[in-house]
Amino acid sequence: MFIDGFVFASVASALAGTAMARDIGVTSTWNSLISSSTLIGTFFGGLFLGYVTDRLGRRPMFTIDLSVFLGCAVLMFFVTAAWQVFALGLVMGLAVGADYSIGSPLLAEFAPTRKRGNYLGILEILWNVGYVVAYLIGYLVNTNWPDAWHYTLAASTVPAVVCLLLRHGLPESPRWLISKGRHKEAADIVEQDLGVSMDTEDWRDEQAEETRYRELFSPDYLRRTVFTCVFWICIVLPYFALTFFQPTVLRAIGLGGSALAGALLGTFVALVGAATGWFLVDRIGRRTILIWPMFGCALALFLVALGSLLPVWLATACFFGYLFSYGIMSILPGIYPEEVFPTSIRTSGVGLSSAASRIGAALGTFVLPLSLDHLGLSWSMVFMGVVSLIGGVTSLMWAPETNNVVLTRSGHRQADGKGWWVKGALIPQRQG
Repeated sequence: MFIDGFVFASVASALAGTAMARDIGVTSTWNSLISSSTLIGTFFGGLFLGYVTDRLGRRPMFTIDLSVFLGCAVLMFFVTAAWQVFALGLVMGLAVGADYSIGSPLLAEFAPTRKRGNYLGILEILWNVGYVVAYLIGYLVNTNWPDAWHYTLAASTVPAVVCLLLRHGLPESPRWLISKGRHKEAADIVEQDLGVSMDTEDWRDEQAEETRYRELFSPDYLRRTVFTCVFWICIVLPYFALTFFQPTVLRAIGLGGSALAGALLGTFVALVGAATGWFLVDRIGRRTILIWPMFGCALALFLVALGSLLPVWLATACFFGYLFSYGIMSILPGIYPEEVFPTSIRTSGVGLSSAASRIGAALGTFVLPLSLDHLGLSWSMVFMGVVSLIGGVTSLMWAPETNNVVLTRSGHRQADGKGWWVKGALIPQRQG
């Protein structure tokens, strides 16, 4: 997750300078295509490789995808044309999309129920940390060594190498093994590698089930599939667009020469919000830190849309208020999808949701610069605010409370907003 945020910000900060555009001929069209490339790749990686992971297992896939990413990160240093940056971004996005479907579901399947939100939330915080670190590197390069943009693009090589080394020796998910009927192997991992009994969690309640992609669209799971796709889209569509083009937006607000420094500050504001959401997620639950921040984002963007009617400092504060509200709920795409699908289709569901979110994110990053040029700041912010408003309404209606609910309950046969179907019985939410 650190790497995903890092590579996105690396490309954004390289494009924010003028040297890269001058040296390799980045036109406005290529600017939009490059900014969307990793998102487009993530769409296909999540959509297809999540299903492959449910079929083949978590362990082999998380080595393959990161190795591909590492190779592309190295090649980024040698690009000489805009199309090469676009092509490598697509492949890197493909690997990132695969990892969305592998990493967080794997952690969810190991994490203890009471701390699952904190563990998964750390991944989303690290996305923001990766974004901040890469944007800071890009800011320093653009300010002091503007012609060294190759180093900014290729900087993802370092965290990719570290992560690949850290993953060596990780075991397969016991829940996935049980879902495939391999109970003995699962028990060995739980009891020998983890050093706990099979009775410490709901390991024994896992069911052996065939992986069928169409289950995501069955009556039992359709609503949660729609919910995870919609709320994730409504979180990332405005954010990816507004942060990728933060300097442009802040200049439109009126910051002028301080826009690049303001954009760097904005990344820290979002990180503080993410830390706040992480602190609250296992204390007050998922619904609260999704619904109200989503409406808060809509309100903040509608205020920014007032444009010249507000003083520059107030419009800037509202924009940072949006970033803080975003940060609070930004940890939930790494939690909700992992909790509302069963083990047999968990990575398929996470992959489909992440793929849908990348359609939204790519659309936002492609449309926003065009919208700012032709419609101006106000209408662009109104559109982004409406997206957040849709997310708030959808979450208010459909977001379940999965806090302190074991995966074998939270992931099976959701009946309505009051509980879950588990082995033919309705389990009220209050029983956790």
